[in-house]
Amino acid sequence: MKTTERLRPTELLSQLAKANSCGCLEIESELLVSWKIYLHQGEIQYVYSSIQLLDQLKYHLHYFQYKQAIAALKQVPPSLLQVESSIKDKSDPPKIYGKVISWLLKEQHLDLSQTLKLIQNITKDEIQSCLWLQNFTSSWRDGDSLPIWIPVQIRDSLFWNVAECLNENQAKLKQWQNCSQELLSVYQRPYFPPSWQNKPMPVSGSLNHKTLVELTQVLTGRTSIRQLSILLKKDELQVAQILSPYIDEKMIYLHHPPSPLDRLPHIPRNILQSPLDVNRDRQITQSNSSKTSVKTWKIVCIDDSPTILSEIKRFLDGEKFEITAIDDPVQAVSKIFTIKPDLILLDITMPRINGYKLCGLLRSSGKCDLTPIIMVTGNTGLIDKARAKISGATDYFPKPFTKEGLNNIVAKHLQ
Repeated sequence: MKTTERLRPTELLSQLAKANSCGCLEIESELLVSWKIYLHQGEIQYVYSSIQLLDQLKYHLHYFQYKQAIAALKQVPPSLLQVESSIKDKSDPPKIYGKVISWLLKEQHLDLSQTLKLIQNITKDEIQSCLWLQNFTSSWRDGDSLPIWIPVQIRDSLFWNVAECLNENQAKLKQWQNCSQELLSVYQRPYFPPSWQNKPMPVSGSLNHKTLVELTQVLTGRTSIRQLSILLKKDELQVAQILSPYIDEKMIYLHHPPSPLDRLPHIPRNILQSPLDVNRDRQITQSNSSKTSVKTWKIVCIDDSPTILSEIKRFLDGEKFEITAIDDPVQAVSKIFTIKPDLILLDITMPRINGYKLCGLLRSSGKCDLTPIIMVTGNTGLIDKARAKISGATDYFPKPFTKEGLNNIVAKHLQ
């Protein structure tokens, strides 16, 4: 039986490790991406993710420079790759890694030692994204053993201490959080806007103008940060750290990850607190609440641009407003139903679900009948305004906007 978990994945794994559990922890996100974490005597053996692509497997092969296996991928029988088309089908999750790795091993393009390293690296990669989840459901199957495709000869070597895993991932998360705030995923695709040379060179940047010009041939919005790390023969975190000053300076922009990789969790931006910090903050909150009874309005902002979301949060008073920024419109509906905001700021031009459609969904749900929904957009034509009204929008607010203008329209609808 699956239940919505209030514990974080880190806490679940810690409990299972303390109990020396043997079995499989299944976790599923709001966007129907699932993970299976296989444990034996409280240690991690293997992590399976429902999003498995041949390009992803190719990345892991490149990581170890297994050239023979990389070349052999061109000869993989098409029947092994057909499951990619059913990636969104929950009833038949894809098993590309297992089928292709088994084939590479059978055809002697990989040996057992290489296969062991490959599976260990896949596990480290998959557990990282799983640990970034905020909302999920989980279930535990006691005694579940490893998938049958994993060779018997290497099973006894597939052990990763949970405490070591969590410490390693927490350290890496802190490094990711120190990168640009607009950097949300290794699958984002950097590119140079036409006006990039008019921007000032960042003081903290390590690349000169000549190198940036050379990078314009590579960073065209098609190559992800992960793929770029292979081309540059650098760790993907290192690539992200190098690019971050130029992303912050708006010399480099980022496209969203392609589907289905856009359904994976983003880098969490809320730093985890220790129990002492939580208690201290609770005491401060209680102390402050006893001094004042000013209402905090809950506002949800939905926009696929991290820059716009950052500006909205910066312009609105943090003491008056509790602001939730959502950059993926697919996740918006469930989060809005949970938060129950007093006002919604909604962009029109977004991937997969545009603002008009999302506004219509919210209005038809019966849960946002009285909630003001303000369209925030650069489209200012009469037709656009008419479409916004038809979809159920309360008001229309053009980009670019000022701090004063934003506060005025918010105040207008929160009287």
